[in-house]
Amino acid sequence: MSSSLAEDLRLAVSDVMHAHGFGLVSRLVFVVELITEDSGELGLLRGSIPASMPVWDELGMHQYALADMQAVVTAARVADVEEE
Repeated sequence: MSSSLAEDLRLAVSDVMHAHGFGLVSRLVFVVELITEDSGELGLLRGSIPASMPVWDELGMHQYALADMQAVVTAARVADVEEE
């Protein structure tokens, strides 16, 4: 990933977070699904900001996000079972 793309993403995310009252963005990991316009093939763009972030830190942040999402899904399923 080019450094200019990484900087553009950091600025865009920082501006959006600030506009919604969140704190400063110190680190960012992302996964973006891309569709090739010509062929329609799917691909993934994965990266981290800062670009110098060790791959293990990036992986840890992805795992933390996944665990958080799994907890939300589990809580929703438990709540649905209790309502029936």
